[in-house]
Amino acid sequence: MADSDQGKSAEPQINLGQIVGKDHKYELSVSNETAEDAAVRRSKAIADAELSRKMTYALFCFALFIVAIIFVGCVYTFATGAADDKKWAAGIVSAIASGLVGFLVGQGKK
Repeated sequence: MADSDQGKSAEPQINLGQIVGKDHKYELSVSNETAEDAAVRRSKAIADAELSRKMTYALFCFALFIVAIIFVGCVYTFATGAADDKKWAAGIVSAIASGLVGFLVGQGKK
């Protein structure tokens, strides 16, 4: 037991408060990543983000195209169709319009 107590007291201790003055700013970084690895990681993250943006844009354009086709078809049906056809066409046009308004109002909260 006495040997283990001596081993602890024999270890050198460093007081960082005495070494570092008030005017010095130091940054401690512990990483196994080299500069080349960090550059590769950053370029991969940039490529992934760009691909994600392109995919989101393509999906948005596709959805907008499909909704536009449905909207035009419903407006045409509403203008030229029978009374029963006009009922469901008006409901779909109303749903598309309210969804668009909800989307635009939601965009203002960001």
